[in-house]
Amino acid sequence: MTDIAKMIADLQQTRDELRVQLHLGSKEAEEEWHELTSEWDKFLSRTQFDKSAEEVGEAAKEVGLKMKAAYDRMKKA
Repeated sequence: MTDIAKMIADLQQTRDELRVQLHLGSKEAEEEWHELTSEWDKFLSRTQFDKSAEEVGEAAKEVGLKMKAAYDRMKKA
C-alpha cells in the first residue's frame, strides 16, 4: 500500500468514527465538520488522478496532514 493510500485509509476510518460521534458535539464542531467534509472531497479528487504518489506529492500529503490534525482536534473535543 502506498503512503497516500494508507493515509487515505486511515483518514477514512477516523472520518467515519467522527461521523458516528458527531451528534454528541457542539454546533461549533458541526460547522468544523462541514468544512472538513469539503476539504476531504477536495483531497480525494486530487488523489484520484492517474498519477504516482510522487506526482501527487507534497500537496496531497500536506492536505492529508491538515485533515489528520483537524480530525484529531475534533476527536479530542
